[in-house]
Amino acid sequence: MDYPATPYNEELIVRYLLGELDEKEQVEIEDHAFQDEQYMQSVLTVESDLIDEYIRGEIPADRINQFENHFLASAERRDKVEFARTLATVSAEQQVTQAAPIVRLAPPVRENALLAFIRSLNPVAAFSLAAAALILVFGMVWFAREGLRSRTQLAQQQAEQREREAQQRLEAERKRNEEIAAQQQREVKEGPTPPTPQPSPETPAPPTAVATLVLLPGLSRGSGGVPTLTVNPMIGTVRLLVGVDPQDDYPRFKVEVRNQNNKLVGGQNNLTLRKTKAGRTVVVDLPASKLTPGRYELALKGLNEGAVEDLGFYYFDVQKK
Repeated sequence: MDYPATPYNEELIVRYLLGELDEKEQVEIEDHAFQDEQYMQSVLTVESDLIDEYIRGEIPADRINQFENHFLASAERRDKVEFARTLATVSAEQQVTQAAPIVRLAPPVRENALLAFIRSLNPVAAFSLAAAALILVFGMVWFAREGLRSRTQLAQQQAEQREREAQQRLEAERKRNEEIAAQQQREVKEGPTPPTPQPSPETPAPPTAVATLVLLPGLSRGSGGVPTLTVNPMIGTVRLLVGVDPQDDYPRFKVEVRNQNNKLVGGQNNLTLRKTKAGRTVVVDLPASKLTPGRYELALKGLNEGAVEDLGFYYFDVQKK
């Protein structure tokens, strides 16, 4: 993401910390902070100033509710506010002690255990403890930021890996489809092995060969990867192996095949899944005589207890020899 030359805007960061921005603006600030160390430091500085204003009672009245309801919703930020309040109290007491020692007439009835412990220390020890705690807080923030950055990078790597695997599956299915088509062409050229009686000229034998085509989900009508089926006079049946996504788990399926004029040319109902070379498929047989040259659309529907749901559309071209 590209950022302007002077991206720092204190009021915008304050609105981000108080949850006053929309989701898009919040994401932009978080991405900027993760990629720019200086900008992350700016966010932490504005956060520290906002905490100091709240402790000193200088935060605008119209933002107190937003600060307490949104900013303090984080346990980590509540710890920061408590620490800053304790540190401010200790600093104020040290200044009063250095200016004019005060004799306490009676101990307080009740006080914060951490505050009581810090007060019991001498000024040097108290300051050292406060500095160490501040370093610890910044360290926790850094580790949290690095953890989020690592998760973001991991998610991106996983997405890229899934995309590569999808491309590999698509390439494998394409090769399998080509192999099946080549096998069908060889069978057509070689002809049937057992001898068959010669039909008389008046009654020509009907075509008996079967042409198989594998259809994969996800191909659009205008995609360059639409498969083509070549039908010659020897082919009497076209067998379509329709790939089904793993998440489409239905007991029965329905298939409708329409030509480019949206006319229904064939289909079958109550189909079940089969395990084939192409994976999870439903198998549909169509008479080759009903398929003229052109593009066809196959609609796959899931059937479950009387309900019908559209699962996807598949496209293929037919040409005749």
